[in-house]
Amino acid sequence: MLRTCTLALSCVAAATMASETIFETNDPFDSPFGLVGFDVFTEQSVAVRFVPDQDYRLSRISCWFMSNDFARPLDRPVRLSVQTDEAVGDAFIPSGVELEVLDLEITAVGWDPQLDSVDASGDTVLAAGEAYWIVAESDYGAAANPVWNWATGVTGYTAVTVFGGGAWQPGGEGATVGIIVEGEVAGCRADIDGDGSLTLFDFLAFQNLFDAGELAADFDGDGSLTLFDFLQFQNEFDAGCA
Repeated sequence: MLRTCTLALSCVAAATMASETIFETNDPFDSPFGLVGFDVFTEQSVAVRFVPDQDYRLSRISCWFMSNDFARPLDRPVRLSVQTDEAVGDAFIPSGVELEVLDLEITAVGWDPQLDSVDASGDTVLAAGEAYWIVAESDYGAAANPVWNWATGVTGYTAVTVFGGGAWQPGGEGATVGIIVEGEVAGCRADIDGDGSLTLFDFLAFQNLFDAGELAADFDGDGSLTLFDFLQFQNEFDAGCA
């Protein structure tokens, strides 16, 4: 009897490998400037750019945050989104294409930085050599808002939004945030059902993901599902798995 996949996620093999670090900065402590960071509030969103060295499935994001509220923990999470990259001249900004959205609960009270973590769905594939952004936003006003701590002793590629306008200022190398991005090695992408071989069932699994609108079928990494994803899947299937 022909095996079919009725649910997109049921056709993706469960990850069995431990998470690896995709991108990591230093913590915020022992800086000669003390504890500093980017305010994340209604007038400013903050983003950091990174490039994976191999294909991963995103599993966790951890960020160093403190708070401008010294009386109590914040009662609403920071909205984190994983976005693709957009060139603006010689610089780059988050594209606005969201591959995944996560709610990060901030546990810090006052300027006592805490490393807060949130688990990802496991469905977002980050392709080797492609640039991505982790974007932090909140609906807090000034003075009692979360603060994304700067990492001590390192620089990175960051961007912030323009006050009052909401548009991204082109990013650049400079003070960067404290963050750890983790994932599991994606392995052979064309083996979607995870049985270790490339068969008709991988085509069926890909079709189900595509029909369900799952970005796991976004094989060309442009943030949308089109004919080119079918072509990329076909190319990888034909190339086989090493």
